[in-house]
Amino acid sequence: MGRLPTDVHITRVISYLRRSREDLERERRTGEDTISLQKELMTRLLVDYALPYDQVAEIGSGDKIASRPVFQQVLADLQTNKYNCIAVKDISRLTRGDFSDYGLVYELIVQKRIYILTPYRLYDPKNRNDLRQMRFELFLSREEFETIRERMQGAKYSYALAGKFMGSTPAFGYRCNAATQRLEIDEQAAETVRLIFSLYVNGLPGKSMGFRAIASYLTRIGIASPTGLSTWNPQTVKKILQNPVYTGEIHYSTSTELERKRVKKPREEWIVVPSAHPPLIPDSLFALSKEKAQRKQQPATRLDFATSELSGLVRCKACQRKMIRQVSRQRYRKKDGELSIAEKETLWCTTPGCTYVKYRAVEEMLLQFLAGIEPPARPVRDVYIKRYLHAEESGHAAYTDQPRARLQTQKAALEARLALIFRSFENGIYSEQDFLQRKTAVQAELEHVENSLAACAPPPPLEETRTRFDPDALTHTLSSFAAIYLALPTAKAKNQLLHALIETVQLERIHKGTRRSPATFHLEIRFAWHHLLSFTC
Repeated sequence: MGRLPTDVHITRVISYLRRSREDLERERRTGEDTISLQKELMTRLLVDYALPYDQVAEIGSGDKIASRPVFQQVLADLQTNKYNCIAVKDISRLTRGDFSDYGLVYELIVQKRIYILTPYRLYDPKNRNDLRQMRFELFLSREEFETIRERMQGAKYSYALAGKFMGSTPAFGYRCNAATQRLEIDEQAAETVRLIFSLYVNGLPGKSMGFRAIASYLTRIGIASPTGLSTWNPQTVKKILQNPVYTGEIHYSTSTELERKRVKKPREEWIVVPSAHPPLIPDSLFALSKEKAQRKQQPATRLDFATSELSGLVRCKACQRKMIRQVSRQRYRKKDGELSIAEKETLWCTTPGCTYVKYRAVEEMLLQFLAGIEPPARPVRDVYIKRYLHAEESGHAAYTDQPRARLQTQKAALEARLALIFRSFENGIYSEQDFLQRKTAVQAELEHVENSLAACAPPPPLEETRTRFDPDALTHTLSSFAAIYLALPTAKAKNQLLHALIETVQLERIHKGTRRSPATFHLEIRFAWHHLLSFTC
C-alpha cells in the first residue's frame, strides 16, 4: 500500500478523467477505449493509497473550461471544500486553455491548498518545489497545446489553399472524398439544389417564388430536407441560395472567435479558392439569384396560400404596413388518446415584433360595421349581386378536390425538373448519358402522375354550382352588405366585396391578450364613399 507524507491530510479525492488529443488519435488508430484504461489506472492508484474518492469522466472534450461542464462542477466542489484533492493522469488534464483558465485553476489550488495526485507524484501547494513544478508543467502543457494548434491550423490553411475541404459537414448536394479531401457532387441531392435555384430565379409559370414559397413547394412535392425531415425551413432554402460553394468555390477562415462569440472577418482575410471542385450551377445562375435577393422583395406568398377574407385590407396603425393572415396548427392528444389538431388564425403585422391579434375577431368587427350600413338601393344592389355571381364562377374555377390538387402539384414539379434537365444539358452541366438517364426517369414519373390525374374524377360542371342562385331572389333576400358577405361561398369572393366597400382599415392594438382574455384593439374604417367609422373591441 502506498504511503503519503505525514504532513499531508487528504480528506476526500475527486478523480477526474478526460481524453487528451493524443488519446483521441489513439482511439482512432486502435479502437481502444482510453477512458476505460484511464479509469482502471486511477482506480488502482487510489485504492493503493486507501483514499476515499469519487470519480467523474468528461465524455466530451474542449480546450476551455467553458466547454467542459463536468470540470466546471469539479471546480465548484473544490471551492466549497467538498474535496481537497484532485486525482488526474497528468496535470495537463486540468487545463490547456487560455491564460484566464490557467489562472483560475492555479489560484484555486493555491488558495484552498488543493492537492494534485498523479500516478507519478503528489503535488502539495504548500511545498515550494511542488508549486514551482506545478507552474512549470501547467505552462509547458499550455505551450505544447498552442504549438500543436498552430501546426494543425497551418496545415488546414495549406490544404484549404489547395482547394481541399476543411469543414465538418459538406454543403447539401456535395459529399467529401476521404482520400482526396475534395468535394464531389452527390447527384441525388444536387438535383434538388438545382431545382431550388431554378425556382428562385425563374419561378413557376405565372408565379415568382421566394424562400417561403420554395420551402412550401418542396414540402408539398415530398422532397426531404438536408436533415432528412419531410418539411423545409425557408432559412434552409435561403442559405442554399446564398452559398457560393455551388459555383465551385471554397471559402475558409471567414470568421474568428472574439469574446467567446463567432464574428465575421474582413473579406480580404478570407481564404477563397475558385474552381476547387465541380460546380453544381453556372456562375450566371448564381449571379441572377444574388441580384434578385438584393432587390427589395414584396412579402412572398406561400404556394399553398389561398386568398383570405382580409387579404390586403388591414394596415397596422403604428407602422402602416399591411397585416397578413398566419395559420398555425398544433397537434395534441386528448385524454382518451385521440390525436387532435388545433388551428389558430392570427392577423400579423409584417414588421417583426410589432402587432398581432386574432384574425376572426377582426372579421367579426368588420361584419358589425357592414350590418349597420343601410341596405343598398336596388341598382347598387344589383351591381353587387353580379359581382357575387362572378365571384361564384371564380370559386368554381378554383375548385379541386385534394387528391387531384396534389397530383397537379406533382405534375408541375416534374415538368419543372424536366425543363431543368434540358437546360442543364444545353449548358454542358450534364453529359449525354446523364441527360438521357435523368430525362427517362422523370418522364416515367410524369407519365405515372398524368395517368393518375386522368383516373381522378373532374370537378362538377359549372351549372351544378349555380343552381341554387337566383339573381332576382337574391336582390330581395340579401338586405345588407353583411348578408351578402355571409352568403358568398369563397374567401376570395368575400375579399372582393370588402375591397369594393372599404378604402382603408387601420388597426391599433391597445392591450395584448392572454390565454383567458382576448386582446383589445381599435379599428378605423374608411369606406369607399369616404365615410369614416371607428370601433374598439
